[in-house]
Amino acid sequence: MIRKVAYLFIILLLSLSTLIANDVRGITTTITDSEIEVIGKAKEYIPPIIKKENPISLKDREGWALVDSVNFDSFVQPCNYVGVAFDNVTNEIEFCSNYTELFCPEAIAALERVPNWLKPDLENILLQLDADKQLEWAEVINNAIDPYIDEIAFSIANTSAEYLSSPYCYPEIFTENALYLYMADMFLDYVEIVDYGTSTTDGNYYSTTLYWKINEDGEQVQVEVPRDVYYMYIVHPKITDEIPAFIDPDIIEDNTSHNNNIVSPDEGVFWRYYIFNYNDTGYPLLRDALTNSSVAWDITGNTPTDAIHTLGQWINASMSFTSNNERPHQPVRIYKKHIGRCGEYADLSAAACRSALIPCTSILSISGDHTWNEFWEEEWIQWEPVNGYINSPLVYENGWGKVFWSVFEIRSNGYLTPVTATYSEETATIVIYALDVDDNPIDGAKITLKTPGWDNWGYTDNEGKCTFIVGEGRTYYARMDSEIGNDPVDTSQLYEVATNSVNGQIYTYSTTAEGTMPEVLYNPVTIPEDDTDDYKLVVDFTVPEQVINGSIIMDDLDDTEFYNKVDDGLINFFMADWVNYLYFTDNQIFDTFNENLGISEGEIEFDIPANEAWYAVFDISDNLNNPQYVQGTARLYEYNVNSGDDVISNETKLFDNYPNPFNPTTTIRYNLSYNSTVKLEIYNIKGQKVTTLENEEKTAGSYNLIWNGKDAENRPVASGVYLYKLVTEEQSLVKKMVLMK
Repeated sequence: MIRKVAYLFIILLLSLSTLIANDVRGITTTITDSEIEVIGKAKEYIPPIIKKENPISLKDREGWALVDSVNFDSFVQPCNYVGVAFDNVTNEIEFCSNYTELFCPEAIAALERVPNWLKPDLENILLQLDADKQLEWAEVINNAIDPYIDEIAFSIANTSAEYLSSPYCYPEIFTENALYLYMADMFLDYVEIVDYGTSTTDGNYYSTTLYWKINEDGEQVQVEVPRDVYYMYIVHPKITDEIPAFIDPDIIEDNTSHNNNIVSPDEGVFWRYYIFNYNDTGYPLLRDALTNSSVAWDITGNTPTDAIHTLGQWINASMSFTSNNERPHQPVRIYKKHIGRCGEYADLSAAACRSALIPCTSILSISGDHTWNEFWEEEWIQWEPVNGYINSPLVYENGWGKVFWSVFEIRSNGYLTPVTATYSEETATIVIYALDVDDNPIDGAKITLKTPGWDNWGYTDNEGKCTFIVGEGRTYYARMDSEIGNDPVDTSQLYEVATNSVNGQIYTYSTTAEGTMPEVLYNPVTIPEDDTDDYKLVVDFTVPEQVINGSIIMDDLDDTEFYNKVDDGLINFFMADWVNYLYFTDNQIFDTFNENLGISEGEIEFDIPANEAWYAVFDISDNLNNPQYVQGTARLYEYNVNSGDDVISNETKLFDNYPNPFNPTTTIRYNLSYNSTVKLEIYNIKGQKVTTLENEEKTAGSYNLIWNGKDAENRPVASGVYLYKLVTEEQSLVKKMVLMK
């Protein structure tokens, strides 16, 4: 049996033949046909096709000199905004928002220490904490040292605010978790942690692992784990629904609270250290078992000592497949008991794999009442040590005869990702839209999908959409719950959304709340005229991601929330004078121009009238839950008929490349204030020249070059930190950039 969280309902299992009563080791809420009150078919829905042009300026800047710039790199929350203000007294621009004052000085210092790519995530979590907790966790980051800062900061930034505010969360969880990663690295030959830059040398520093494997041709090759996979699936201190904590392994774990064996750091142990470095008499030590592993995995199967097979052997030597009254969630207690069923096996497998510096996650089939794992080896590979399965995703359907309702991955941050298509030959798609009474999409609405006996859940995106991949030949029911109303209104009722689901079929329905979404209180006006060539503001931006926000369904800590980044964000953009900006910040109707609602990118240009302060603002006040990630730059130009495009008068300057990190290309921009021979070269972190982008005479002006991530022989270079160096007759300038594949 898989595990059950004490979350929604208290139910009896359909079968008790193999388990003792009071098992809370499942992951779903079981229902029977009689418990489903269906009030009819859901309303079929054809989503509207919305074509909205993203604003692009004409880019006519001849005679204008760049004099100031401000970068945007933030998650904008429904209650917050970011923007840029033009000061007509100093003729400068500066960043403005309504939340920067919510950060204590220590939090601001912590944000400066972490990598640039991690700052928006850390901002997001720090804003959810009260003053004391914000100070506490900021200081944990400020007191950290390289090379552990990024691992510590990532774990804090991607953990729920509820956990960070709980009595179970100690700073040592994060500091020791990072330390044990590097300690394990010292014992393992098949893998190594690599650090690209440090907190003092590179604004986009990060770490990952390189591991050896045997490929399909029998060749031993080295593979680099993608940055995001390393942090979420190796570094993160949480496995599935347990509370990350120090555990007394000898205390029997309570099946209801799952927190009675949580103790202080001095009294308990954390799973990453305990599983790797401890063994009971008669059981193998994981650290020693892996000393003979020279590769992480041998695809050909000719190396039985590869790390994956060794881990499988260690797990089966450490565990027996059975259970008693106690069904622990904590990997430490599971390992101490040495018994369990698939839920315990899956948790211990994930913990052991991550302790061994191999990315691992947990996969759950609610309908099949089963759980197993996947490890990452240039792609996600099905893995179930208890049965000896590796890369056999259809064994459950074709070998066990299970036709799944739904299969999903439980990410360490609590987000559920459907992966049914990997484990079932025939699947259907159910798409549910959440709308308000005016047919506006509801973001962050909870969608519950039920079949006779099982549940699944998801949360809606900016379109109000939630997608489930399900098995064929089943009947499904759904409901929607949101802050502005539910559908059906009675929480015990559901709609039927698919009857005998058909392979390849897409079922699309809508649900409607009785409330209305919030609105942006604006009044569009014409763009103010400017009859003097003095200053011009250009704002270019993109919104590459949104954050799906909702309650963590499976968590031993009550009322926790996840924040999970997905593609395709949307933002509102406004411009206003000083008076109407104040109206906007006071939630009153305000006059605005250059307004663009729900756009994903743009470049807006505004000729600034004299003697007035002006504001350009990004906001999502018409959203309920989902933050949006905005990246971009506001540039202030001054008219100078003798200047070239983007020239800063009397200054030669090498700008930050954009984007950074990048894949596969990035733009490098520099200004030259005098005529000179110019050489622009790329070097690797060892100081070896990779290629020369430019080597010629240049006149004073502004220049853009694109590097395609290739060396002088036109070969793609590896991921990592690179230097770009501008050399003129009078000076030499160097900056760093990160290629991330």
